[in-house]
Amino acid sequence: MLLKFNNFIAESASKGTLLFYAFDWDDNILNMPTEIMVQTKDGGEIGMATSDFAIYRSKIGKEEFDYKGETIVGLDYATAFRNFRDEVDPEIFKKDVVKALEMKSFGPAWKDFVECLTNGSIFAIITARGHESAGMRKGVEFVIDSLSQEEKSKMHDSLLMYHYLFDTKRDEENVSFSDFSKSDLVKDYLDLCHFIGVSAPSRGGSPANPEAAKEEALKDFIVDVNNYASKIGYSAKVGFSDDDPGNVRHMTHALSSKDLDHENLWPFIDEFVIKDTNLPSNVVKTSIPTREPVMNFGEFKESMDPMAASTMSMQTPNAAMSAGLDSKEPFATRAIGQSKLLAKTSKGVFGNNKKKD
Repeated sequence: MLLKFNNFIAESASKGTLLFYAFDWDDNILNMPTEIMVQTKDGGEIGMATSDFAIYRSKIGKEEFDYKGETIVGLDYATAFRNFRDEVDPEIFKKDVVKALEMKSFGPAWKDFVECLTNGSIFAIITARGHESAGMRKGVEFVIDSLSQEEKSKMHDSLLMYHYLFDTKRDEENVSFSDFSKSDLVKDYLDLCHFIGVSAPSRGGSPANPEAAKEEALKDFIVDVNNYASKIGYSAKVGFSDDDPGNVRHMTHALSSKDLDHENLWPFIDEFVIKDTNLPSNVVKTSIPTREPVMNFGEFKESMDPMAASTMSMQTPNAAMSAGLDSKEPFATRAIGQSKLLAKTSKGVFGNNKKKD
C-alpha cells in the first residue's frame, strides 16, 4: 500500500496547480426525484418534477393546464417547496440522493463530481435548495460510500497526499472502505468543503435574487481556496457548473467583469472555468483567465496596440481548456506535488522502498 502511495506522489510531481470545483446539484450532478407540490382544481395537490416545473413555471397561477391527468390551478409558495427544505424531514436530501443513485439518474456533471472526489479536490455545492449544510453533507457522504473500491482507493491516496502537501501528516493506511465517509480522513476533507443551500433558513430563506445569492456563495468559496493555495505558494483554478443558463450567464459576467481586480482579490487564482450543462449532449465551457498571458518575443508586433494587449481576454465557449481541463477529463484534478514536497518526504516515504540488487 505504501509503495503504491509513493508511486502516486512521484507520478504527480511538479504540477504546481490546485484545482477546485463548485457545482449546482439538481439536474447537474444528479437528476433528483424531489417534487414541487402544485395545487389541483379539486383542492388537492400533486408532485411535479423539477424538469417539468421549468416548462410549466410561466403558466402556474396564471392559467389552468393539464398535468398527469389533473388540472393544475396554482401553488402555495409557503408549502410547495417543502421537499427542498429540512423542516419536514432533516434527511430528505439524503433520501432523494439514495433514490437517484438507485435509478442511476446521473446528471451531466456526475463524472466531474466523481473525479473531484477521487482526486480529493475541495468543492462547493451551491444550490437554490433550502437545505442546511448538515443535510446536504449526509447526501454527499452516501455518494462517497457508494463509490467503487477502486474509486475509494484513489480518493484515499489523494487525500493522504494533500495531507503531506499541506504538512498535516495523517497515518490513515488502514482505513475501512466499507464505511469510508466516517473515517477521519474523509471527515477532515468534507470539513473544508462548502454545502450551500441559498434558500436555507440560516441564510434568510428564499432570496429575492437567487443568481446573486449563488454568486455570493461562490465568491466566499473562491476566497477560501485562494487562501489554501497561498499557504503553499501554488496557483489555483476554479471550475463551476450549472444547468441553468441564467445562472451560467450571471456567473460568467460576475467573474469576468472588468471592474474586478483579480490580482488583488484572489492573487493565487489563475483561471475560472464555467460549464453550462443545460444541454448534456453539448456542454458549453468558458474559460476566464485572470492573468494576462505572457507573449514570446517573436509574437510581438510593432503595430500592436499596447493598450489593447493589456486587456484581460475571455475565451469563447468551447475554447481549448488548459492544464487538465480538456473535454476528455473535465475539471480533471491530478494529484499535485513539487520538488520541495518530494525532498521533504523522500526519507520518510521513499527511503525504505529501494530495490535491492
